[in-house]
Amino acid sequence: MIHIVSKIMINASAKQVWSVISAIERDPYFWKGMERVRNTSHARNVFTREVTLSNSDKCYQKVTLFPIEGIHIKWTRGSIIGIKDILVTQIGNQTLLEVEMNYDLKGIAQVRSKEISEELQNEAKLALQLIKEDIEKIRPFQIQNRKQWADLMRE
Repeated sequence: MIHIVSKIMINASAKQVWSVISAIERDPYFWKGMERVRNTSHARNVFTREVTLSNSDKCYQKVTLFPIEGIHIKWTRGSIIGIKDILVTQIGNQTLLEVEMNYDLKGIAQVRSKEISEELQNEAKLALQLIKEDIEKIRPFQIQNRKQWADLMRE
């Protein structure tokens, strides 16, 4: 059993964080272990999807969205079986984003469980950092007309 917890504070409201993480079709951008996702069914806030991992393994997930509170992902078939929860908590004018993963590895992945555990820990940290950067995009500063030095002396 692999257990991973990762957290990050984001300078944004829970609503802003939710708007980014709830766009689950973008998961491969944030979660580098995913090559692509394909939704196979959708009913209200529950999605069933096929996930192709970076090692070409196919896994299946049931994703449940809880608006502004979090996302519950159950890995149902494939080399990963288990749960990933993504929790959103507003704290003042910031938001705590947490990821908790509890996985069992199947097949050949069991042999590499220690390596895979480290990879998943790094992937979770990177995903949270990428989400934070996406939300807190650095806005370009405003370019102001500059005065000539001679104009400054006359003021």
